Amino acid sequence: MYFRLGKGTAWLIGSMLLLLNSAKVIAQQENIGTPISLTTRVELTAKPANCVALHQGRKCYAKVSLLWQVPKIGNFCIYQKITHKVIQCWKNSRGNQVDFEFESSEKLEYQLVAIEKNRVIAETSINVSWVHKASPRKRRWRLF
Repeated sequence: MYFRLGKGTAWLIGSMLLLLNSAKVIAQQENIGTPISLTTRVELTAKPANCVALHQGRKCYAKVSLLWQVPKIGNFCIYQKITHKVIQCWKNSRGNQVDFEFESSEKLEYQLVAIEKNRVIAETSINVSWVHKASPRKRRWRLF
């Protein structure tokens, strides 16, 4: 489907899109608290982000890496969200990586916390999925 727009209408639509994009960038900067450039931002990623178990309800096992990066040097810790278990902490760092053995039958979330401000600055999760869904009926084997 095509529309025929006049020069004024096309300019107006282009200006509005540019304004919306600028407002989005400013809102992202205000959420963090200090203005940052588009290339430096707080990142926390899990690799792999998905773990696959054979059957539903069974534990999934994987070696996982949590990578993080922030624009300013500081003291940071990575926590498991629900249990508040400390995975690892760093002093005077802008980024690092921690490797550990993941073992769970459900999705787990992790948080990057700035120690000085005691504030969560980034989150990530590791999803657990399965190949075979659990059957509600029991299978009984019979010879006859």
